[in-house]
Amino acid sequence: MSRTKIRKPNSVVYCAVFILFYPLLKVFFRLEVDRGDYRPPKGPFIVVSNHQSFMDFLLTMLSLYPRRLNAVAARKFFFYRPLHKLLPFMGCIPKNLFDPDIASIRGIMAVINRGGRILLFPEGRCSVDGTYMGMHKATGKLIKKVGVPVISCYIEGSYNCMPLWRKGFRPGRGRVTLANLFSAEDTRRLSVDEINSRIDARLSGVDTRAPKKPFRVFPTRSLAKGLQNILYYCPNCKREFTLETRGNIIRCANCGNAAALDRSAKLHPTPGSVAPETVHKWYREQARHEMQSLHDDMEPIRLRVTVRMPAAPGRGLKYCGRGTLSLHPGGWHYTGELRGESVRLFFPIESVPAIPIDPNDNFQIYANGNFYVFRPESNPRACIKYATVGECAYQRFSASRQMTEGYDGGCFTGNPY
Repeated sequence: MSRTKIRKPNSVVYCAVFILFYPLLKVFFRLEVDRGDYRPPKGPFIVVSNHQSFMDFLLTMLSLYPRRLNAVAARKFFFYRPLHKLLPFMGCIPKNLFDPDIASIRGIMAVINRGGRILLFPEGRCSVDGTYMGMHKATGKLIKKVGVPVISCYIEGSYNCMPLWRKGFRPGRGRVTLANLFSAEDTRRLSVDEINSRIDARLSGVDTRAPKKPFRVFPTRSLAKGLQNILYYCPNCKREFTLETRGNIIRCANCGNAAALDRSAKLHPTPGSVAPETVHKWYREQARHEMQSLHDDMEPIRLRVTVRMPAAPGRGLKYCGRGTLSLHPGGWHYTGELRGESVRLFFPIESVPAIPIDPNDNFQIYANGNFYVFRPESNPRACIKYATVGECAYQRFSASRQMTEGYDGGCFTGNPY
């Protein structure tokens, strides 16, 4: 990627977006921006932020206004209309998630070398359960290579207002905490592991100055709507895909076990029921359940899928075929049709450390400069299961660890292996 392909963010559009959206965020999100530990560096710098929802790009950019940021974004968004024109116009840099991408590194270096500023979401995806999910360890290598100051942006509350598992926005409360994380000298002095560790601590909220208090959404109906798209395992009867939601209640259709979701995203079991106290703890329990089923001599896990891949920019993703996707200790295999040909693809377990999802629709694997969008044919809700199983398999079978563990040791705390 040449330097000329990464534009400077348009100042007129940036200003217009700030004037239009900042007051709306103040009204509908009760946005607080804490700049107590933030001193804008002179010259280029990098911003690292946790990623609770799709509104985080807007929250981060507006909180740092008038400084304009070139955001690094998932490559798939550059194929959707009108984003295929808007994102390059605003200087966004496409990135293949969890996959070595020399073009994106060149784009980042081009922006830094001309004195620009970069926005990174090191998690590489929106949080499934509202907590910090960890990041690729190459983030520390990048920051050390670039050698410029780093600003942290810690976002709270946006998960409640716009969680991954449901469509639309719910008014509520939120906060953005800005702080200086590394000086240029720090990036030269610290090791890659030390850089990664400090980013983890900051973006998980462990060493963030912001007070710890619940961030509620405003009174609304159907708080739990869509929650079954990420919670599929009943903690009572141990059945899968029997959960359903109505209003503020998530309930198992098999055993009747139920819990109510409140405005602070806490779960309260109904009389006679059992449930983890948060979405994160329920999600972690699912991961432990999946981890216990993985063994060196396990039978391959197979599912029938359809496959989509990028079309021309502005035309989104196109159907490319159907086949069988299977997971075994060595990695993922796809056997079937792809663009009119019979193919066999293999994704080694070491190359798939994390699997982004669009709940109730698809999960994605990025590999060798391409990305593949898989949709389970029989049950689209199973996207979250196979993403979870895949990430558990990476933790169980991979000889290396490319991802940091994230909040509270990640979803794999208590891993028996």
